[in-house]
Amino acid sequence: MNSSAAKKSTQRALAAIVLTDAAGFSARMSDDEEGTLALIQRDLKLMADLCDRYGGQVLKSTGDGLLMSFVSGVQAVSCGQEIQKQLAALAEGLPFQEYLQHRIGIHLGDVLFSHTDVLGNGVNIAARLQTQSTPGGICISQTVYDVVKARLRFNATFLGSLKLKNIKEPVPAFQIPPFGQPATMVVQAQPQVAKQEANPLVKIAQALQQDAQNRRLKKLIFSTCQGVWENDAAVLSQFDFLPLLEKICHRHRTLASLEEAFQAMASQLNRKAEYLSIADTILEALEPIYLEKVASSATSEEDKTTVTDKQAIYQAIATDFTQQRERLRIKKLLYAVIHTTWENDPIVLAQQPMEALVVAVHQIALTKADLSYHLDRIIRRLNRRSRYTQVAVIISDAFKQLYEATSYTSLTQIEATALALASGEQTEMAAKDVSFGTNDEGLTSVTRLDSIGHRFSNEQTIAHPKPAPQVDTQKPHPAKSRDRANLFNLRLEIMRYSNPLRAKILLLSTVRSPFAFSQQDWSTLKAKTLDDLIQDAFQYCKTYADLESKLTIMCHCVDNVSENMQAAGAILQAMKPFYPLTNSSRRPA
Repeated sequence: MNSSAAKKSTQRALAAIVLTDAAGFSARMSDDEEGTLALIQRDLKLMADLCDRYGGQVLKSTGDGLLMSFVSGVQAVSCGQEIQKQLAALAEGLPFQEYLQHRIGIHLGDVLFSHTDVLGNGVNIAARLQTQSTPGGICISQTVYDVVKARLRFNATFLGSLKLKNIKEPVPAFQIPPFGQPATMVVQAQPQVAKQEANPLVKIAQALQQDAQNRRLKKLIFSTCQGVWENDAAVLSQFDFLPLLEKICHRHRTLASLEEAFQAMASQLNRKAEYLSIADTILEALEPIYLEKVASSATSEEDKTTVTDKQAIYQAIATDFTQQRERLRIKKLLYAVIHTTWENDPIVLAQQPMEALVVAVHQIALTKADLSYHLDRIIRRLNRRSRYTQVAVIISDAFKQLYEATSYTSLTQIEATALALASGEQTEMAAKDVSFGTNDEGLTSVTRLDSIGHRFSNEQTIAHPKPAPQVDTQKPHPAKSRDRANLFNLRLEIMRYSNPLRAKILLLSTVRSPFAFSQQDWSTLKAKTLDDLIQDAFQYCKTYADLESKLTIMCHCVDNVSENMQAAGAILQAMKPFYPLTNSSRRPA
């Protein structure tokens, strides 16, 4: 420590304290100690050099971070921004395991310098703010914001008054996003601060973050959003509660649907009872949001225009991908995101329409962060990582226009119809078609995890839900396929283990095109019996593999993926014995 900062034994001063921390450092060390140490040493040296450039002092190292002091709040924030900018530049284009992300907390307050340390409430607040920061971002107190807002131009999100551990008074704070990412508001635009505060999900996100079980709460929400169980603390640290809550509320428009999704995910874990309790905590927090949604209108003309615009973007992206030299590898990555399995067979890939793959991937990855997560999850298990990283960049760049054009604002047509059925309103659906919801068996869907190297832990999938018979791809087909002339038992099995209306929608989508919930689609569906659609599916899908592939894609092209997967599982299980035995095998990845 600089001798000017410690005269005799102690010295009190007003200082801007900056504290950094590497996100997920302990988990990374357990996976790759030597590589992580090399990365942290490089990053800490970069931070120390920038601290000196901006007139600050490094007071001490915390192992995976630095404690720095500045005489000026402007210098402190400027240094923090430059640190994150240069770290982002170092990480650009690299796979996740080859860089670290850092959180930064900054507070301006009274501190006590000694010859061995720096103490005081100002340091404690900076340390707590650092834990609230997004990886790659900076969390600053209201005090710092008031000092720098007239001197620096930057975007930030108002987080509200945070209740920080061991800090008596709430601390108003702002989040400066990672370099290159937009904030939800510009700090100069004060009316938007009020709008952010008015968003009830902000307070819910803060409450969940401060809950003693916040790690498990985030695990369950994140994994339910993404459809795969995620234990990696470094990955989870990249996602904040607020966008996760916004996403899951968008994907599940009713509290019952969200509860089913949580139950489906928890049912696959060793610690099922514990995670069902975690689910109850989340559902209780979100219940007021869903009660308010019930009063919302269904869809507007503006929503329909948005759907039309989105379809045009899907077509443009698909056309662009088809013209790329790497189109086959693009298909492989898109297919892997959808199916969580790697496919090398060019015949199978040739049967996948590019536009259908684009639509299905967008249904799974609703945001840029989701897409990055899924692509990285796949690429880090491949041998040719460098080549596929370049392909992933092509996909990410193409999807940018899609993410800029979409938002989570309106009810889907399928959910509007469900609400109408539940409230007894007249629809054009035949009386024999039951309404949406959990069937009598209380079945839940089972999400397939990676078959390309996903490592299981004590909280990952161990069993399928008991009532629903699952398709066992390891068992051979019967030597003799069943007679398709008599579909009575097949139809009963589908109706027993799935919602018949949803099964009809999926089968119609498979043999025609994704169900668009238009007047024409409903009329066509009404004119078709379940037997008709089953026979159409047999005619259209000549092999069981073809049926499985097309039906799985349609699950992600029609709203409410979890219920679609449940229905698709029942359809595949029932129809599989009616296909002849094949001896074809797929080449390994």
